[in-house]
Amino acid sequence: MMAKPHSLWFTQMIEYEVPAARQQALAHALVLRSEALASSCEGLQSVSIQASDDGCRVLQHLQWHSRQAWAAAAVYFVEEPFLDLLCRYQARGVNFAAYQTIRSLVRGADGGLHCQVADPQAYQGA
Repeated sequence: MMAKPHSLWFTQMIEYEVPAARQQALAHALVLRSEALASSCEGLQSVSIQASDDGCRVLQHLQWHSRQAWAAAAVYFVEEPFLDLLCRYQARGVNFAAYQTIRSLVRGADGGLHCQVADPQAYQGA
């Protein structure tokens, strides 16, 4: 099933498999790289770096304003020493995934969960 063209944002996830002794160092390096990317790319909305409980994986979660914003930022990916990063932290595997967010629940001031929708005309409030 193809994602609808009017998504909220474009999400990219990169999962790294590393030796447990390298997990925290890789996570820190990804934070630094993400900060540099954010300063160059207006379309980058948020970044989350997560470490697995088993110590062997790091997940980099990037949310872009749109797929087009992500594509426009691709010029910066070429400049990154990605293979050097993999070697430096002894990554044994890397998985890439991309998603378009169609709906998102956020907690409102009233404490309830509210659905964000892509089309501003789709929901006018209750």
